[in-house]
Amino acid sequence: MNQSVLDAICKKGQGEKYVELQNSVGQRWYIPLRNSSVHLSLFQPSSIQGKIVAYFFEIIKHFPFLLHIIHAKIVQLQFSKEFQEFVDDIFRVSHCNFGIFCGSPSYHQKPTLLISKGKRVLGYCKLTDNKCVMELFYEESKSLTYLHGKDIKNVPISLFCGKLPFNQHIGAFVQTTCRENKVKLATYTNKKLYDFVKEVNTKTKLSIPFSDSDFAKSLNKLIQHLSLLKDKGMQNTLRDGIKAVKANQDSFEYFCASHGDLTPWNSFIVQDKFFAFDLEYFKCSYTPFHDLFHFFTQEMLYNKYANAEKIYLKYKGIRKLFFKDTDKADLFYLSYLLMIFEFYLNRDNGILNERIKECMETWATLIKYILKNVSENN
Repeated sequence: MNQSVLDAICKKGQGEKYVELQNSVGQRWYIPLRNSSVHLSLFQPSSIQGKIVAYFFEIIKHFPFLLHIIHAKIVQLQFSKEFQEFVDDIFRVSHCNFGIFCGSPSYHQKPTLLISKGKRVLGYCKLTDNKCVMELFYEESKSLTYLHGKDIKNVPISLFCGKLPFNQHIGAFVQTTCRENKVKLATYTNKKLYDFVKEVNTKTKLSIPFSDSDFAKSLNKLIQHLSLLKDKGMQNTLRDGIKAVKANQDSFEYFCASHGDLTPWNSFIVQDKFFAFDLEYFKCSYTPFHDLFHFFTQEMLYNKYANAEKIYLKYKGIRKLFFKDTDKADLFYLSYLLMIFEFYLNRDNGILNERIKECMETWATLIKYILKNVSENN
């Protein structure tokens, strides 16, 4: 993360005490000592060690030697008067508190602040000095307005999107949340997840020509980016997948909105309702159930550490559970797998870290499995 973004709103060495956490992949968090349980929701580890830290955090934070063991430390942060007043005015309260997630290392890295008042979570503020990321903020703000216009309520409300009034070099996106202290994380088999995706699919349904859809445009981008893959065998697998989708393009009766990156860490369940946030990669016209397949596959990869064979086995269970009345599940899953390749090749311009390369091997193997089913159904 560009440190200048945080430097624009706060100073180290004075003010409230925070625990600075950092993991092995360069992600960093600042969790306030006061009301830390409220802000700990920013810290959603996938490793066993991280989960242990989260579980015992309320004890660990009081013992410097334990903090040292987990490579954490106590720091002080003082937010500027201008930023404090900016956020207080938006939420119409005084003296909001902040927790910080500095973002995942990438070109689109950005800090996200959880905003609270006492034990109550008010919302989030994302910040950037990157012009491309600011464009994503504007697009996400428009997407939230679009979804609320379609009577989809289980997403945030955009409260502010633009340059900070006291610093025109920094962009901010402030939004509400329905998160409370006690939330549950969904799993891919949770019917609340399925119902949410189904509702979005139904309420945003667009009957448009295949070539006019965001999906078709992304498919064309994927074709252009195939040369960024150094593995020729993987290129050929993707070409086979693209060919199969185009051969079945008349099977797509409609397209619909997609969150774009719906995962266990971009959603939660509270009061028996499923809520989604972080819609910066939203699309208006992708294939049905794109979000369900992304949620499932990412959960299997990052939380279950599953290989392609295990993911495919679990996919067959999903197909049986949620797609009893259609023979298009394989075509929809294939479409998703092609889009996840396009997402990373387009976003990172082919500069991929080792973890994404490993995932691509898994996705390519899954495409091979699914292609057999698509061929058998036609």
